[in-house]
Amino acid sequence: MSILPKLLAIASLGHAAYGNWVSQQLLVRIIGLAGLAAGLAIVLSIMVSAILVGCLYGVYFALIQVGTEQHWAMLITGISALVVIVALVLLLLVCLRRLRQMPGTLLNQSPITARAMDTVGAFMDGLMEPR
Repeated sequence: MSILPKLLAIASLGHAAYGNWVSQQLLVRIIGLAGLAAGLAIVLSIMVSAILVGCLYGVYFALIQVGTEQHWAMLITGISALVVIVALVLLLLVCLRRLRQMPGTLLNQSPITARAMDTVGAFMDGLMEPR
C-alpha cells in the first residue's frame, strides 16, 4: 500500500476528530454561557426582590413616621405590593406573548433577511453535521 492513501486516511481522521472537538467546544461554550445567563438572572431577581422589599418597608416606615395609624400604613403598603406584583405579572405575560409570536415574525421577514437566515442555517447544519 502506498503512502498517499495512508496519509489521506490519517488526515481524514484528524479532520473528523478536530471537527468533532471544535463542535464539542462550541457546545460547551454555549452551555456555559446559558448557565451563566441563568445564574445571573436568578441573582438579579433576588437582588431586585430585596430592593422591592426594602422600598416597601421604607414606604411603611415613612407612613408610620408621618403619623398614619399602623393598620392604614399596612393596608397602603399591601396595596402597593399588589400593584407591583400585578405590574410584574403583566410584564411577564407581554414578554411571553412576544416570545410566542417570534416564530411567526421570522416567517414575515424581508427576502434579503430570509436569504441570509437560510444561509446561516445551512452553514450551522453543515457545521454540526457529524462526518
